[in-house]
Amino acid sequence: GGRGEDGRPPQMQPVRSLSRRMTRAGTMMIDHPNEDESAIDSELVPSSLAAIAPVLRVANDIETDNPRVAYLCRFHAFEKAHRMDPTSSGRGVRQFKTYLLHKLEKEEETTVPMLAKSDPREIQMYYQKFYEDNIKDGEGKKTPEEMAKLYQIAT
Repeated sequence: GGRGEDGRPPQMQPVRSLSRRMTRAGTMMIDHPNEDESAIDSELVPSSLAAIAPVLRVANDIETDNPRVAYLCRFHAFEKAHRMDPTSSGRGVRQFKTYLLHKLEKEEETTVPMLAKSDPREIQMYYQKFYEDNIKDGEGKKTPEEMAKLYQIAT
């Protein structure tokens, strides 16, 4: 009893790879577009690349406001991940970078600048608009919790 399809005991069975889980995560995002994508991205960030998690969180937070800037944040996170582990030797790093690269390839085709003709200017104009709409005009009108989240996104 307790043997797999190939007759091997459970401890001898091949382990499901993280890349398979990521494939499912990608499918889940397509099947459930309203699902909290940041939770999925955050779960997938290997501990050795924890420094990029806040960048990915911001990308997810601003996605609906400006998909192009969100894409640029993810692109920055990918570059930073590559600088942190260029050989992808850390646990789960290769799978994570592959997952992020596929996501970027899809987004590159669908995101277009909304505010400017160049990406640096797009980021600058979005940040200025975000600051004016949320930070400057939000003081006194928003709860401290809302302001804390907005400051976190802005930095």
